[in-house]
Amino acid sequence: MESKEYRPPVRRKKRRRIRQKRRPGLFSRFRQLSWYNLFLIGIIIVGFYLIGVRLYRVWEIREDMNQTLQQEQLLRDENTRLKAQYDKLNDPEEVSREAREQFGLAKPDEIPYKP
Repeated sequence: MESKEYRPPVRRKKRRRIRQKRRPGLFSRFRQLSWYNLFLIGIIIVGFYLIGVRLYRVWEIREDMNQTLQQEQLLRDENTRLKAQYDKLNDPEEVSREAREQFGLAKPDEIPYKP
């Protein structure tokens, strides 16, 4: 046999595979949560829903109140206008002037004139 010289083994560079870290999916994340945490999350979601419903109802009531206040102001203005007209029509001179203009009436010994 031939004698071979001792050669140290050649070290080969190992090729490392770079593994991409996978993000856990939605279902695997839920698997990691305990039942207690899921229960708390459920209670929080239901709480937000109930608070949202209440806030929406308060918003509706506020809008309705604003509309009612606007209608009240319009009715007060109309009431003021009608009171002024009522006071105006209680004056006898105003009544006779309106009768002359609308119906063409005249006082005794007057000749009605229509332009």
